[in-house]
Amino acid sequence: SSDLLKDAEGRACGVTLHVLGEGSAEGVGAVTARAVVLATGGLGQIFAATTNPVVSTGDGVALALRAGAAVTDLEFVQFHPTSLYLPGNRTAQQPLVSEALRGEGAHLVDGDGKRFMVGRHELAELAPRDVVAKGIHRQMLADGTDHVFLDARHVEDLSARFPTITAYCLAAGVDPTVDLIPVAPAAHYASGGVRTDLHGRTTISGLYACGEVACTGVHGANRLASNSLLEGLVFSRRIAADIVRHLPPQADPVIGDGQAHQSAVNWRSGQEDPAARGVLQRAMTLGAGVLRSEETLHETAEALRKATASAQGWEFANLVTVASALVDAASARRETRGCHWREDFPDAEDAWRGHLLAMLSEAGEMTHTWEAM
Repeated sequence: SSDLLKDAEGRACGVTLHVLGEGSAEGVGAVTARAVVLATGGLGQIFAATTNPVVSTGDGVALALRAGAAVTDLEFVQFHPTSLYLPGNRTAQQPLVSEALRGEGAHLVDGDGKRFMVGRHELAELAPRDVVAKGIHRQMLADGTDHVFLDARHVEDLSARFPTITAYCLAAGVDPTVDLIPVAPAAHYASGGVRTDLHGRTTISGLYACGEVACTGVHGANRLASNSLLEGLVFSRRIAADIVRHLPPQADPVIGDGQAHQSAVNWRSGQEDPAARGVLQRAMTLGAGVLRSEETLHETAEALRKATASAQGWEFANLVTVASALVDAASARRETRGCHWREDFPDAEDAWRGHLLAMLSEAGEMTHTWEAM
């Protein structure tokens, strides 16, 4: 789907559709519905490396923004420190190289084979995920590279004990028993998303969101492992129950009543330039990824403005929309909290205990409101 349909009272009543390779640039039609549930997953594809699948382009968040719904906590993106580095593929899902391998003695090394986590943290490679991710990112910046290496050559029975990781490496042309494994931090999970209440209801009547596309608030500033599965199970049931209780008759959609929607359609027309996606992803990784500062976020925002001016393609439009909203939120939150790390504001501040809510006006301007806890 591409955009939300609303009735005369502003309630969600369906979506417009676009299928790649079919129909006109404006899409192939629409589906009406008595309620709409977003379950589109994450937004990891806005970064150069992600553990998310190719479809995780933030479509649900972009749809919600264009419809006038509130999104929140977009600045809180978890990064897994070690994904298998796959150069040259801008839509690849990067396989995880589990910390279990480091637990068995594998070392992180730079291009010269020197360990760099020793001295950065007392646990070196076994430090918490965010510490390791920041250590790797700083080493990449220092070396001017887009990956480091994991040395697992000395791990006993590597192939037998880690068959999945070994298979991924071999498929990429790396034999982990004799070669260094190229790794890089990868976007793993978005704790923020479309703002919902505890019944999965967004700020637009009739529109619900569930899973990674939603921000229910249960993850705070840094999701605990596996809690996303529990969240999906709980809130999908709550949404279903709420729809059954409050399902209205089908209403007719009002078409073309928003300037933001119309402008979005216009600049999404045409075929996406694959190189443009790579430029966006690299800018996001360098300036709005593991490490952030006012300078890097400003540079990223400028890169996104240039991308917006020449953007082509539906999916790329969503990438730019979501990336821009994330950069705005990360710039506004002038502190470090959870998985949001500001190099220029390295401490958490009590004044920032709360949520940044973002909305897109009909004129296409992003506005923010603050909700204290």
